[in-house]
Amino acid sequence: MKTSTVLLVLALPALSLAVVPPSSRLVPEPSSARPSPSRTRRGETSRKNKRLTFLTSLLPPPGGGVEVHDEEGIVPSSVAVGVLTAALGFAYGKVLDATLGLVWRELPRWIDGAVPPALFVTAVCTAGGLVVGILSSVFDEAFTVADFVSALSRAPVEALPSSRHHLLPLLLLSLVTSTFGFSVGPEAPMVCAGGLIGASLSRRIYGTSIKNQEILAYAGAAGSLTAFMGIPIAGSIFALELTRRGSRIESSALSPAVISSMAALALIRGVLLPSSSVGGHFSYGDLGDVSGRATILTAVACGLGGGLLGTAFHKLVASMKRIAWETGKREGESPARRQIAVKTIVGLAVGMLSSVYPQTLFWGEGSLQTVIDGHRTPFEATKHGLSRALTAAARVDPSTPFAGPSSALQIGVAKLVSIALACAGKLPGGIIFPLFFASAPFAHACSSLVSQEGLMPLAVMCLMAATQASVTRTPLATVFILTLSAERSTELSVMLPSCLIASYLGVFSSRLLSDKSYFSYNN
Repeated sequence: MKTSTVLLVLALPALSLAVVPPSSRLVPEPSSARPSPSRTRRGETSRKNKRLTFLTSLLPPPGGGVEVHDEEGIVPSSVAVGVLTAALGFAYGKVLDATLGLVWRELPRWIDGAVPPALFVTAVCTAGGLVVGILSSVFDEAFTVADFVSALSRAPVEALPSSRHHLLPLLLLSLVTSTFGFSVGPEAPMVCAGGLIGASLSRRIYGTSIKNQEILAYAGAAGSLTAFMGIPIAGSIFALELTRRGSRIESSALSPAVISSMAALALIRGVLLPSSSVGGHFSYGDLGDVSGRATILTAVACGLGGGLLGTAFHKLVASMKRIAWETGKREGESPARRQIAVKTIVGLAVGMLSSVYPQTLFWGEGSLQTVIDGHRTPFEATKHGLSRALTAAARVDPSTPFAGPSSALQIGVAKLVSIALACAGKLPGGIIFPLFFASAPFAHACSSLVSQEGLMPLAVMCLMAATQASVTRTPLATVFILTLSAERSTELSVMLPSCLIASYLGVFSSRLLSDKSYFSYNN
């Protein structure tokens, strides 16, 4: 109860940005401009002065469009953005955990075997596609990560839209998509939500200054992503790299984004989850005695392989999109009708695939350990694992190690197709952890090609990094995410350099293979 109360108090200011009119002030009016208490209704002045007092202690007074040229001048605003977006990200995560438990744990208990497991999985995913389709037709201008990339990759930068109209639809669509098991995650919606809050806050503090909107949009994205994933720094770098085709970083926004990330981390670890353990939790296993040449060769091979996988993935998504959204399109056709039809069909396809490959459900973060170690960790034992009853129809047993390269390859291909279906259907979500999950089995499928047995953990991490980075063009952030989410015993002094090589090589090789990319950039 105490945690819920604290959470509600912290999240209210963030949500207020979605409903407070732009003309409202974050600071009280000067005393000379206030009417005397005798001329106001009882309590009205008190309520006005208490509005958003949580923020006023952190924020500078409104600047009316003043540019902030030094990074120190925007530090208080970055801290405020980090706190607000962290509260929102944390609250979202709690709600998502509750809805996942309701649909995938409580609902099967209620029906108690009345529906065959394979049919249950298919029905849930199909129903999820239908619901997302209906909501998408209602919120026909929902803000997506593609819009975030497009706006902030322009020169000059394009202002992000108001959070008043876009924040709640964005969070609702993401919540439904993730709850019903689709292979796209909440990380991209968190980037968008944080960006919208940061930009909206900037307009209230600094007026129409586009530069400050850009800086605080990045800070907001960093704060919300840090809070949701629980990984410091990585959220800042990811948000900054995401909007640059050439894997560069917007330097003027780097310090504010890092400050926002640290403020978010301080709130999560120091206030909301003070007793939780600190550090990563993914175990890659022991490397053993490996040579320097072997680590470099592994990094290069995985970098090239990841670039190839990533390129094949975004080309598959592009092809599926053309089929889904252009085939049979007639003049005057209702956009809402196609939204509902496409997303429902995608839900049906994902459900049928997941009924025989249940490991591919969800975005993969909660069940990533099972593919990192080649199914040595049973799927049922992971955060997002399902009961044995719901996985009874699985073609590859999720509770036993991979029987061979064929088993691993099936899981990798099935997951890639599942992600591509969700992306082609324009279901809102991110692909960071989904692509990590999809690429790890490919490394296990190629285990016979690894020269030394102890290199397998390194090959898994390197291929995960290269594949994901080649799609999102975020090589440095990808390495931070993987290394900072690894458990303490992971030999990062050996794995980090190779992972960096593979990640950047994945991006460069993908650009050589195709002049197209997953996102559309304007820089």
